[in-house]
Amino acid sequence: MTPTTPPQAPPTGPRSSPVADHQLTVALTGGRHSPRIARHITARWLAAHGAPAPRTPDVVLIVSELVTNAVRHTHGSCALHLTWNGHQLDIAVADQDEQLPDAPGAPGEHGGFGLLLIKGLGGRIKTVAALGGKTVHATVQVAPLSDPRESPPTATAGRSANTAHELRLTAEGT
Repeated sequence: MTPTTPPQAPPTGPRSSPVADHQLTVALTGGRHSPRIARHITARWLAAHGAPAPRTPDVVLIVSELVTNAVRHTHGSCALHLTWNGHQLDIAVADQDEQLPDAPGAPGEHGGFGLLLIKGLGGRIKTVAALGGKTVHATVQVAPLSDPRESPPTATAGRSANTAHELRLTAEGT
């Protein structure tokens, strides 16, 4: 009798996408040109990996807002990390300030528009605290959902969900 290898089970969980994750990490100086540099790099990276062109302006704006927040509200460098699995893009900006951003709410005279804008563009926002800094994530659907059952939760910011292809936002508690 010859030994046989049992069949492998298909992968499960968030990494079960048929498209391998594409990742990019860019260290930014934290200077006033960092948001522009991050926008340019992001747009070129998305195009190189075949991301849907209609989503690129929204994604670039989200990157700009997150990097601008890191530059404006911290002192030092930051890092932009993009991870795309063919359907969702995780935009993460890490900085060296332990103070967490205020939850999206009513904008005031000192700002507060960026996170609301990100939510309005369909990003789920999550902040991860770490010793010596934090990382703010915005996860965005960049490919149309093929199955309505895969639809992310509907918007909680007073927007109605028009189609399964619309990017939707929900804020996650931090």
